[in-house]
Amino acid sequence: MSTVVAQEPLDIYVRRVLAKSELLQTQEVFQENYSSDTPPKPLGTKAPLTLYIINHGAVASTESPNPSTGSPVKCVKLCKRILDQDPGNTILCTQKSRVALNFELVLVVEYEDNTFDVLTLPRDLAAFTKYTASTKAFVGPTVLDPTTGAPIIQHQSVTQPYEQFVIKYNATSTAYANFEYTVTIPLTSFSAPLRKCELNDPTLQSYIVLRNLTYQVDVLDQYLAEAGATTTIWTTMVNFSLSEDIIDKLGIDQDIQIMGTPEYVCQDSSCDCC
Repeated sequence: MSTVVAQEPLDIYVRRVLAKSELLQTQEVFQENYSSDTPPKPLGTKAPLTLYIINHGAVASTESPNPSTGSPVKCVKLCKRILDQDPGNTILCTQKSRVALNFELVLVVEYEDNTFDVLTLPRDLAAFTKYTASTKAFVGPTVLDPTTGAPIIQHQSVTQPYEQFVIKYNATSTAYANFEYTVTIPLTSFSAPLRKCELNDPTLQSYIVLRNLTYQVDVLDQYLAEAGATTTIWTTMVNFSLSEDIIDKLGIDQDIQIMGTPEYVCQDSSCDCC
């Protein structure tokens, strides 16, 4: 005969979700639009990130025009590599939730001569005029400063939530480490308002879920890029953007009392463990 175990009060420790924000198909890889003024002014709106991928077999040359065109890009495939400890999230003074994504992009590039190459970005990127033997692609002067090679922060500052995209690098070695996308979400834009006691709860945290990764590639024209003061090299312009669903869940740790039956019930009330 089986033993019938009665239900009893159970104290369950959980993280309770109070509200969430869903940023669907958010463009994480972009560059900022600039005006046609002199000098150009940042507009705070997004455009695809334009990559100038060096043609297969192209050689940097001081001849004008550069005769070594190489083979242009035919297609690009993507793999996104999330770095350890990501995504990061911070609640700012009970007013905003800041989400930070640090990642690399691995691109498999097919050229018109049926050859392939693998680009790891941003490691293989360079600013115009900063070409080296390891460079495989350039980005424009509003993304990497053509004089110093320093990254320039790209903004989406027209509509809430505000966003930033930048290439992280070591200022000493000027080695490009990873991309960083940041979005700051006001708590007022979440699915439900939080009470003062919940905002002041020391366990209040945000939990990030990423899903539905998509990317868009538009192969454009060939472009003769500056590789130095008097040096040029042939590239193919490729407009690239990456989008993803970002779900930010706000929650607190709570004890919940329920009536139930534990999976394992100790039948012996004595203790022989001492």
